[in-house]
Amino acid sequence: MAGARAETQPRLVVPAYFHPALHPDQWAWLAAHAPQVRLVVLNVASGPGTVPEPVFRSVLDRLGAAGVPVAGYVDTNYGHRPAEDALAELGRYLDWYEVGGVCFDRVAAGGQQLRYYAALSARAREMGAGVVLFNHGVHPVEEYAEHADMLGTFEGPWPAYLRLVVPHWTRSRPAEMFYHVVYSVPTGHFGDAFALAVRRRAASVYITDRDGANPYDQLPNSGKPLTPWMDR
Repeated sequence: MAGARAETQPRLVVPAYFHPALHPDQWAWLAAHAPQVRLVVLNVASGPGTVPEPVFRSVLDRLGAAGVPVAGYVDTNYGHRPAEDALAELGRYLDWYEVGGVCFDRVAAGGQQLRYYAALSARAREMGAGVVLFNHGVHPVEEYAEHADMLGTFEGPWPAYLRLVVPHWTRSRPAEMFYHVVYSVPTGHFGDAFALAVRRRAASVYITDRDGANPYDQLPNSGKPLTPWMDR
């Protein structure tokens, strides 16, 4: 496959791990910036939760009207979680929130678990997931690219991103396949982070100044640091 050049401006894949009852303005920001948002990852309670929450329906309807796709967050524990449990959570997302895809998180990177993830992806598509994202957090072996639409190949703090080495095999895949998540980024370096993602051929990114145990509990500074760069 011929390599594809990254867009001059990557698009956002947003881990939306914040509740609309607490942060309605941040969900409104996502809908208002629909052209810049490739995908929103819905995470209700480290998964879909045990019962549907009606408050999510209104914000998801707004995203849908704006043309923003949504994927449900499903943890896989690096291939050690029973596939039936992971797929049951996807089923709840599909039934309760009518998501269009799935973000499988904590995905293994080595070849030993490849068969597990190939089967998981195939079954997810049969269930109705139009988009499959594998979030490895590191670069996996190349064969994973055959089973997902996007690979999350970096998730970590800004200092680690500066040291990232991108394997040669990524050059044979389109930039749209790669997704980088960088947190603890000083707001003055947001432009640098986006520029690094472009050079590393990641067409999808999430850049935030937030840190701690959950840097995705809000948009970065209520989204303001993203706006000047993304609105160019």
